[in-house]
Amino acid sequence: MSSSKILISLIVSAFIMLFSSCMKWESPNLGNVGTSLDTGLFIVNEGNFQYGNSSLSFYNPESGEIENNIFQRANGFKLGDVAQSMTIHDGIGWIVVNNSHVVFAIDLDTFKEVGRIENLTSPRYMLFISDTKAYVTQLWDNRIFIVNPKTYTVTGYIDVDDTRPGGGSTEQMVKVGKYVYCNCFSYDNRILKIDSETDKVVGTMEVGLQPNSLCIDRNGKLWTLCNGG
Repeated sequence: MSSSKILISLIVSAFIMLFSSCMKWESPNLGNVGTSLDTGLFIVNEGNFQYGNSSLSFYNPESGEIENNIFQRANGFKLGDVAQSMTIHDGIGWIVVNNSHVVFAIDLDTFKEVGRIENLTSPRYMLFISDTKAYVTQLWDNRIFIVNPKTYTVTGYIDVDDTRPGGGSTEQMVKVGKYVYCNCFSYDNRILKIDSETDKVVGTMEVGLQPNSLCIDRNGKLWTLCNGG
């Protein structure tokens, strides 16, 4: 490639980076979403940090077809910056968007927004305790947020303060009976045991460094994966 072509390529790349970094949350509607999304999988695409280019896709494993950008196409604005996770409860999809500090609630038939929970620090995952109470973990906060999904409001906090560099960041959760188990990820090595009736931490267990995921198997055993820092 000639030097002039390299220079032009670099200039184009610079303009792309410049305009990408200035993208706004709002954007034009991309068109209607297909109506054949009856059975399949939602795919959360987190995008690039600080670029606001996260999106939601829907995959039909029977037909092999995929619909991209369904949130943006249904609502006329982008999903936000770093879509972290999604959970489904009672016919509503809840999409946690980490760096936009928001959780969107969408209708699973139309993908249109029906509500949102705002003013979160750095939300990661959402777990329903009941129809009127859910926990939302945070990366850069010493608290798990307690929210009311019916009113889309923050109703309280669970203090997980710690002296470690990560400051008590919390990640994935599973519920067993009345207890919620939650791993502490950033620079941490703990799993918390939370009483969901009192919203208090009642126990901790040390595991490997930086547990980044959590699940419970069919035999009632709790498993966590640690990246070792």
